[in-house]
Amino acid sequence: MAQAAAHPDEILKEAEPPLVFCPLGFERRAFRRFGKLPAITTGPGAAAIRRAFAERDRWPVRNPRLVILLGLAGALDPRIRAGSAVAATRVVLDGSTATSSSLTHRNESLDPSPDDRASPVSVVESNAPAIDAAAKARLRAETGADLVDTESRAFATCASSAGLAWAIVRGVSDGADDALAPEVPGFVDDRGETRIGRVLAAVARRPALLAELASLARASRAAMRNAAFLADAHACVPATELCSSRRPLLLFGGSFDPPHARHATLLGEAMHALASPCAIVMPAAINPLKAATPPADPEARLAMCRAAFTAVSAEIEGEIRLSRLEIDREGPSYTIDTVRALLDRVPGTALEQPGAIRFLVGSDAIRSIERWHAWRDLLRIATPAVVVRPPDTRESVGRFLAEFAGSSGFADAPSWLLDLAPVDLASTGIREAIARGQRPDGLADGVWREITARGLYSCGGAG
Repeated sequence: MAQAAAHPDEILKEAEPPLVFCPLGFERRAFRRFGKLPAITTGPGAAAIRRAFAERDRWPVRNPRLVILLGLAGALDPRIRAGSAVAATRVVLDGSTATSSSLTHRNESLDPSPDDRASPVSVVESNAPAIDAAAKARLRAETGADLVDTESRAFATCASSAGLAWAIVRGVSDGADDALAPEVPGFVDDRGETRIGRVLAAVARRPALLAELASLARASRAAMRNAAFLADAHACVPATELCSSRRPLLLFGGSFDPPHARHATLLGEAMHALASPCAIVMPAAINPLKAATPPADPEARLAMCRAAFTAVSAEIEGEIRLSRLEIDREGPSYTIDTVRALLDRVPGTALEQPGAIRFLVGSDAIRSIERWHAWRDLLRIATPAVVVRPPDTRESVGRFLAEFAGSSGFADAPSWLLDLAPVDLASTGIREAIARGQRPDGLADGVWREITARGLYSCGGAG
């Protein structure tokens, strides 16, 4: 973590906030008392969750960086107490398989009990609430899950299909040994609102039910209070920690001498193609493969990158960061050192998964990958995202990657090629035009101001 303090990233465009999904109206209202994130009520059950994702155009947040399922659940593990709240990072799909959130490293809970849980909390979806202790014990034996609800599988599946990072936060309304009144499942309508008439009628028929409901209400209020705080804390999760092999962190390094419009639009296209929630623009101090042609002053290139990528940030989905990590590091800017530094910032996260870090690279550069410093070590911890640069074609690059896969042992090499139009990222012509006293096309106004103010590329401050 000291590494992050030494090399803070500047956020050029922050990702949109998380969106909270509450199956019940009571849950959403309880969350809004303590939480600050935008929230919607979906209605109870898997079908309601699927309907909410199908109506994405009605969400109050267009592209949330994280979706959170928040509400009550029953405990299957006797160590989890009623009134507590836990972040379930694992969803049981059937008796032998499960899917996990990107936030498996955040094994958080708000639990008044002294018991500590070192392992991730898992939840299983059931078609109906588990009413009594015997049913809960059977479900735990069959699935190994710690909690039971009626939405988790549908939520995780829909979020993953939509390319969204997800989390599940559950307040525990009833413990593993607690029995729910059999009337309770009928007290909620399809919209997630309480059927007051049914509650009153049930109490009239069975007066003892009133005490049972009062006990359940006390536990539910405490659980939702704890769950609201826990869910709201997810707003502080950095976008880098939401990245995974399915939603990789994209590293865009280079000299950026100067950065132009195609650099900026390429970043947005690559993030969209990869469903990347976060990209880091990383100006190199010294490109080891271009040491004979030293670039402009690093601080000037950093300022130009700030202007270039900010100019198009509104058109890009996800978070854009600008890092001075390589500029501040002495010596040549080796990509392997940069990736290791990024991993050191957030140890134990999904960034350690294969493919969770992608580095954007042109087809001309990938052809010389075996000249890169510690290239085999690099390809074991980060995956190229290759774009075609003329005179290459998609076919010629595909052939090269297939041959490289066979000769190097990196069998996934053909999948590195992004399905994007060829790009010309060369800055040489731009520098030459500036030296002739011209303002080339493709330079953002902010970039041009930096060039003229600093007298870069023999501009002499004219313009």
